[in-house]
Amino acid sequence: MLIAGVKDAFGVRVAILPAAESEARKVAASATRFVRQRFPETPLRADIGPPPPDVAVVVGPDRHLLRILREIPKETAILSVGDGFHSEVSPRGMTDALERLFRGEHWIEDRLRLSVLVGAKSLAPALNDIALTTSHGGGFLRYSLEVDGERVWRDGGDGVVIATPTGSTAYGMSAGGPIVMESAEAIVIVPIASAEAQRPLVVSRNSTIRIGEIESRLGRDLVIDGQERSRLRANDFLVKASGQPARLVRFGKAQYLRVFGKLRSKHGIPELPAGLPPSARFVFHILRDQGPLTERQLIAESGLPERTARNALAHLEASELIRKSRSLRDTREVLFSVSS
Repeated sequence: MLIAGVKDAFGVRVAILPAAESEARKVAASATRFVRQRFPETPLRADIGPPPPDVAVVVGPDRHLLRILREIPKETAILSVGDGFHSEVSPRGMTDALERLFRGEHWIEDRLRLSVLVGAKSLAPALNDIALTTSHGGGFLRYSLEVDGERVWRDGGDGVVIATPTGSTAYGMSAGGPIVMESAEAIVIVPIASAEAQRPLVVSRNSTIRIGEIESRLGRDLVIDGQERSRLRANDFLVKASGQPARLVRFGKAQYLRVFGKLRSKHGIPELPAGLPPSARFVFHILRDQGPLTERQLIAESGLPERTARNALAHLEASELIRKSRSLRDTREVLFSVSS
């Protein structure tokens, strides 16, 4: 649907929100100059209000978009600019996209997010996924799964991922889950390295999912969108569709080609060894999308415990899928990147 209240360029409140990286700030500065020159009467700001902007132009990698989504007012739509998987337009196409935005040649897509309830406490909604893992990496974790009050399985392994269609191509796919189109009304449950050979499960977006009877000698963490990690002290938690979907600016409706085109460019090659642990697959895809990265940056990007991330890097090095090099800015830093 078209954005409500977009009557003309002057009636749209726009915020331009870059990531901290210098390249993102340069792109944001270029966007600001373009809007001020082409649409000088448009209300333009560099924050989220109040009053809230109608559209937030979020410039930078996917991790920046995911952070902004935790803070953005529910009525604000996001135009994501960057080279990440969630980006709607690249920096090179930004001015054309802004022109189309102000002409009303766009639509707003409500994208499913997941809410997490631990006891009486609600955590930040997830656009991609919620992962239950051990706190100190590499350990065995047992849990039970219920959907709408019905027990589905009791399983053990590295944990479990609950993903939206948007997130099905991220951690969920790396753990062996299916690709689900972004428009699907579904939630995906993916066991990680299941001891009972449980397969991924797709349920209705109207379902209530309970993960309970959680046991781990190494502690247990909930990780939201690979970024926000919190220690889980309760014995269970609930997941269901959030009442506040993400509102994303879109230009065109070729959703299937869009998803598979990005998967081919970002995840298609090389074929990973069958015995590679899920955490190593996850780290490989992050390095392919975001690298080169230092170990510290990789831990921050993945949300994995230090030990798990280091084990994943060791597996990838042993398989010759990644290589190490020294940073040109600081020779004390080691960078990891995908082998060419």
